Amino acid sequence: MAVPIKRANALAVEGDGPDSASRVRADIHSLSELAPNWDGYGAPAIDPAVIEAAEAFIARLPQGLAPPPRVVPMSNGTLQLEWHAGPKSLELEFESPDSIRYLQWHPNEGVEEEDAFPTTNVETAVDLIRWFLTRPLGARSRLP
Repeated sequence: MAVPIKRANALAVEGDGPDSASRVRADIHSLSELAPNWDGYGAPAIDPAVIEAAEAFIARLPQGLAPPPRVVPMSNGTLQLEWHAGPKSLELEFESPDSIRYLQWHPNEGVEEEDAFPTTNVETAVDLIRWFLTRPLGARSRLP
C-alpha cells in the first residue's frame, strides 16, 4: 500500500495561524494510520513512541515561531519535520523517542551541518528554526 500522498507528503501549509501547532500534531498523529509496508517496499509502521515524542515536541515549541513544517514518514519507522525555501533546508528527524537528528543545508552558502540533540532540548530546535528563517545567507551556525 502506498503512503497517502495527501496526508503524508503534502502537509506544508501556507501561513501560521493560531491553530497551526495542533494541525501539525494532527498530521504527525495521522502517521499512526500507516500500516507496515506503507511504502510498498517493506517499511515498518511508524513507531508510536516516536509519534508521541514528536507531538509533545511540537506542543513545546513557541507558538508562531515558524510556518508549519512538512511532516514526512521515513522508511525506517521514524518521522521527519522539514522546512524548505529554495535551496535552503532544515530537517529534524525523530530517530527515536529521545533523539532528533538535524540537517542544516544551504549548498549555495556552503552550509551542511548534521548532528543530534535530545527531544527535550527545545532551545536547540528553536535556534535551528531561527537559522532557517532569519540567518543572513552565508552565516554558519554552531549549535550544541
